[in-house]
Amino acid sequence: MADITYQVVPHDNGWAYKLGDTLSETYATADEAIVHARDAASRQKIGDGDALLAYPAPDGRGWAFQELETDKSNSRL
Repeated sequence: MADITYQVVPHDNGWAYKLGDTLSETYATADEAIVHARDAASRQKIGDGDALLAYPAPDGRGWAFQELETDKSNSRL
């Protein structure tokens, strides 16, 4: 089961990824926001869990979800 969920949402005439109440910078397309959300999730340290990416479903009905692997190492930046 995932511990956190990144959402890709409309923001400032573009798209952003969102974690909790925090929004990323604005990207021109949802696909670009998804790429950056994947990158952020890959660097997220959340123990043994993974993250979910939620984005508007291609058919326009609700959300689509994708599991994202996260950094499970004990490294620090």
